[in-house]
Amino acid sequence: MYVELRSPNIHEPENMAAYNNTILNYRDTTPFLWAGGTEIMSQKDFYPALRGNIEIISLGKIEELHHFLRNDRYAEFGAMVTINEIAQAGKLVLPRILLDTINSTACRTVRERITVGGSLCTKRFKTSLASTLMILDAAIELRYMKKRMHSKWYQISRIYDKNGKLDIPEGALLSKVRIAIQQYDYQYYKTVGSPLSDPDNSLSVALVARFEQGSISYARVIFTLPSKGFIYSRDLDNLFTSIHLPVSISRYAQVESYVIDYIRENFSEIPPLQESRLRGCFHDMIRDMNETVLCYTGTPGERIQQ
Repeated sequence: MYVELRSPNIHEPENMAAYNNTILNYRDTTPFLWAGGTEIMSQKDFYPALRGNIEIISLGKIEELHHFLRNDRYAEFGAMVTINEIAQAGKLVLPRILLDTINSTACRTVRERITVGGSLCTKRFKTSLASTLMILDAAIELRYMKKRMHSKWYQISRIYDKNGKLDIPEGALLSKVRIAIQQYDYQYYKTVGSPLSDPDNSLSVALVARFEQGSISYARVIFTLPSKGFIYSRDLDNLFTSIHLPVSISRYAQVESYVIDYIRENFSEIPPLQESRLRGCFHDMIRDMNETVLCYTGTPGERIQQ
């Protein structure tokens, strides 16, 4: 009865040198990297395994991946730092939109298991944390093997292709995440539905902006459709940067139509419920932006309190 069941082979390197040696010993296979385990353990039929020769490298004992560094310009987190630890450590300095994104992810018990590296490297669905870090222009350190182990920093947007699929060298390790410490005049984040239980109909939107004399001088916006990918481009950023506030009804209709058409072009088919939710999120964001700018005085050094 149990003849066909297989257990994976577990490796637990205690430092990066041991990790490098493990990778070298298994060049012909692609081992699973175990961080918090929230994605691997949720996969159907992963354990007991139906195929043999599965290699898992547990990253939990690598002390370097648990480090946290902060200075006046940025905060840097090792890949094994949990998103709950990021929220606690950075609640006074990190952009509020990032904290909102983290706090909207699952419950506290699950957030204490989800690591920042694991959430960025998930392959089955796209996370809101990844999209928020993209508009905050975060950077990541990748370690990957050629003839020897290489280490290189990338903007986080470069590790995903245009459809939001993870695009990094096979067997690469995302080891650090660097987040700039800066604030914005306006930050907005909203998620609808559950990316875990209903990824086809859930979505999120995130936007950061700076105001200047009744208009937007800088904007970055991203829409996340978990089962499909990210909608992020300079075209959308430029569209929002050209908006004069408060937004009129006619201008709102033009911008909404452009955004919906743009998303349809990238993802040919959007379920009716997801599109309805998308329009609702967009409407709420524009209304919130209008209300915010009407209360904004533009005093030097002032930040919008929401």
